[in-house]
Amino acid sequence: MPRAIGAAILAGFVIVILLNTTWRNQRKIANANAAAAHLEHERDSLVRQVAIRETQQSALISERRTYETQIADLRASVSQLERRRAEEQFTIRRIRTTGALQHHLRTVFPELGDSAWGITTVPLHNGDTVGLEYLMVPAWFAEVFAIDRANARSWEAQRDRLLETDSLRVVIAALQDSVTVLEASNGAAYASGYRSAHIAYDQLNRRYVAELRKPQLRIAPVIGILGAVGVGLVVGRVLP
Repeated sequence: MPRAIGAAILAGFVIVILLNTTWRNQRKIANANAAAAHLEHERDSLVRQVAIRETQQSALISERRTYETQIADLRASVSQLERRRAEEQFTIRRIRTTGALQHHLRTVFPELGDSAWGITTVPLHNGDTVGLEYLMVPAWFAEVFAIDRANARSWEAQRDRLLETDSLRVVIAALQDSVTVLEASNGAAYASGYRSAHIAYDQLNRRYVAELRKPQLRIAPVIGILGAVGVGLVVGRVLP
């Protein structure tokens, strides 16, 4: 009878230990699952944010391409204007008669009317019967030529500066493209590393939970309890 009671007491202690261990493992499993769920939520949130950023980036790239097309058209129109200017200059230099020159000037300066741009001959010296032909215009109208010459020089300088600025903008755009590519590469590397780390963590967490689900019995506490039970049994036999 005492042996049966001792065995029952021993079994009861072992069951208590197993239940206590199981309860602790269940709490650890719940904590591990909660941490995994939180990490998965953060991963899903990051994936959604990346998708939104990629959509915005695609829209910006499309808009940029539209502007680049417009810039290319403007550059082409500038080149066309320069070719037209050179052709018109060559056409003017090909004028050979004073009549054609008068007609061209009256077209360019219609505000003077048809009576302007008369021709007169001024001899180089007394007795000269040939002389040089001069155009006759109002004296103060000559300031137009001075103004136009100053404007032409200023516009030429502005053109050179604008062309230089445009060239620098092309270089800056190329550098920005390089930065964008590097940022995209870094983002892809980060995303890949994050996915790999999440997969590794998920696998490790699954193994950890699987180990916790296995029945475990701590040897040291059990030995101590068994010793105490054994001592109790011995004392029970010795005492009357």
